[in-house]
Amino acid sequence: MKIIISFPIFFLSMLIGVVSSAGDSGFVRLIMGDSYVNMTLENIDKGDPMAVYKQMNGVDMFMGITFNNIRVSFYAFMSGLLLSVGTVLLLLYNGIMLGTFHHFFFERNLLFESLSIIWIHGTIEISSIIIAGAAGLVLGNSILFPKTYSRHQSFIIAAKEGVKIIVGLIPLFILAGFLESFVTRYTKMPIVINLTIILS
Repeated sequence: MKIIISFPIFFLSMLIGVVSSAGDSGFVRLIMGDSYVNMTLENIDKGDPMAVYKQMNGVDMFMGITFNNIRVSFYAFMSGLLLSVGTVLLLLYNGIMLGTFHHFFFERNLLFESLSIIWIHGTIEISSIIIAGAAGLVLGNSILFPKTYSRHQSFIIAAKEGVKIIVGLIPLFILAGFLESFVTRYTKMPIVINLTIILS
């Protein structure tokens, strides 16, 4: 049920990222960092905007990305201990970063290219982070709104539910990591293949 709250928070934060980037040309550097922005601008000049996905060995990239995504989902869940505030902040940060990222490519007339490549893995990755955020909200709300249970009982029940969600997301993060490491790097695939993977 908390997915109904988690998704709008993430979507709103994406819009914040887009609007902030549109209003301040330096915002993207604040969020993405100078090194990433400069590297991407160089790649755009070379005619390969998504070259970042080709720079690492596939296996190393897979291990690093998968571990990082699982770690982020765990943080999103455990941040619920801060009465849901920590989870909300994590969702906000990730949403703002995604909105900023896409606006960066939109300004350079590369939005469709970025969407058709990034969302090969992003559909699973972003959806899973939103679901992890929902698990964190479940945990936080169990403390804030225990209903007919004691706060301790409510917390134990929510913690068990949340752990099941986080563990259930691990296979999805493995799949997303595989796609990002071994499929997304083929940036010149026919668009029909990209769309088929994304829609699937």
